Amino acid sequence: MKTIITKPGEIIDFETVFVENPAISGNPAPKRVGRVERVDYTTDVYEDGVTYPKYCNVYLPYCYDPEDKSRKYNVLYYQHGNTCDPEIFTGEEQKKFDALFDSGEIDPCIIVSITYYFDVTKDVEERRATGAVPAGDGHYPGIKGNYYREVIEDIIPAVEMKYNTYLTGTSKEKIIAARDHRAFTGYSRGCVCTWYMFHNALPYFRWYSPMSCHVTVGRSVHADVTQEEVMDYILKPIHENPDYPFYIYAATGGPEDVGARRQYPQMKFITKAEPFSYGTDTKKNNIYFSIAEFDHTDLLVPYYYYNSLQVLFKL
Repeated sequence: MKTIITKPGEIIDFETVFVENPAISGNPAPKRVGRVERVDYTTDVYEDGVTYPKYCNVYLPYCYDPEDKSRKYNVLYYQHGNTCDPEIFTGEEQKKFDALFDSGEIDPCIIVSITYYFDVTKDVEERRATGAVPAGDGHYPGIKGNYYREVIEDIIPAVEMKYNTYLTGTSKEKIIAARDHRAFTGYSRGCVCTWYMFHNALPYFRWYSPMSCHVTVGRSVHADVTQEEVMDYILKPIHENPDYPFYIYAATGGPEDVGARRQYPQMKFITKAEPFSYGTDTKKNNIYFSIAEFDHTDLLVPYYYYNSLQVLFKL
């Protein structure tokens, strides 16, 4: 990939590189097929006196060997978009992750498919039609938007203590200590969650990849937000956590991608803000924006990862 470097506050007007790798739709080599495991956990972070049983799906790349404790893996947390669930990259769709790593161009990592929905098995027709079923990301009436706490307090320990990762304990300090090896990414409504995680959980994740949606500052995705509100939302965690480096690899689709309509203009002013340096050199830059000619669907996420995972986790 081409490397673009600017000084803080300077931006080339979205000189950007996006490579559409057709091999992702193909079949990986038989010996380079990963597997998906379900991890069950409970959460009680929503301050309603209820403990919710939940699960996430953990994709382990072809090379993962549970007995090889000497090899540790970076972890990418993927939050799906509206109406979807953690099963999205299982079955036939898992082949896209297999083919992603089969290319040999992407360092294998663990990918964790998580959900803000409280129960993806209930009200399935309504969830798939509108997405308007109980969820913890702040977009369901009467439920506190404490999803970031669920991720930090419940999901990270459940996953990273089970597999060969860089986490060595479940305390707040241990989780923060492993942040260099942890990314949060999401598509559409999951993209909104990625900005929300940047706002609420910067000490716990170094890498972020918001795909195909915009910063809502905690409001409805359809609400109007001002440039000043967006910048306050983005800059607050940076100012509060000056000792934590970060990198944002944002991405969106083309004219037919509904998520691009607000993300693109927002990125125009976000990338010009003083704390940011635009480019793909993670030692010098901390933000980038990749633009594809895609429409709007979570199923294209592995194509985005072919680009972003050539940058994320590069220390």
